[in-house]
Amino acid sequence: MNKFVQALSHLLPTGWAFPRHPKSVVMRWLQAFAGVLEEHHDFTSRTIRQWMPHRTCSRIEEWEDALGLPDACFGDNQDIEQRRINMLARFRGDTDLLYDDSSADSIGAIKRYLQRYGYEIEAWYNMPFRVGRNRVGERLGALNGVLHIRVLHICSPFRVGKNLVGQRLVNCSKNSEEVECMLKRIVPARFAINVIYF
Repeated sequence: MNKFVQALSHLLPTGWAFPRHPKSVVMRWLQAFAGVLEEHHDFTSRTIRQWMPHRTCSRIEEWEDALGLPDACFGDNQDIEQRRINMLARFRGDTDLLYDDSSADSIGAIKRYLQRYGYEIEAWYNMPFRVGRNRVGERLGALNGVLHIRVLHICSPFRVGKNLVGQRLVNCSKNSEEVECMLKRIVPARFAINVIYF
């Protein structure tokens, strides 16, 4: 028995005037009314889900307007999944991007920042060899002002359920210019950026 029919039938008073037999006029009317209530409940649930940013499809333009999207780094030709990733990354806010030449946290901040947009990277910059910090056999690097970023997994394999028949088995849909545009926002101007795609 439908939960709405069950709830409505419990609201009826007891007695001969309100029989509980499923084929009685009262119960058939309750079933029809419960159908209307169920449709309204389902519509309300779908509407609420559309206002949740991680599930929305029909309200994504309104969320983007509120957040100042689409991002100039990503261009206008984005699929719905990329738009949702950018929207959720904007919701989470920017990472603390304090940059200090001798701190490993700055590399971690860059990694976290790009990870929010779906990029997995390795980052490093050359440091001069220092006794006590470096070991024998390590490179005698020079602080030459070049930040090296290796972008991993920029090409995605075909996935059943996500991709469609006729699409390529290896899809390099992510644009390399997006990473460089985002890095220019957060990396200090004194560093040259060397992006390596893997």
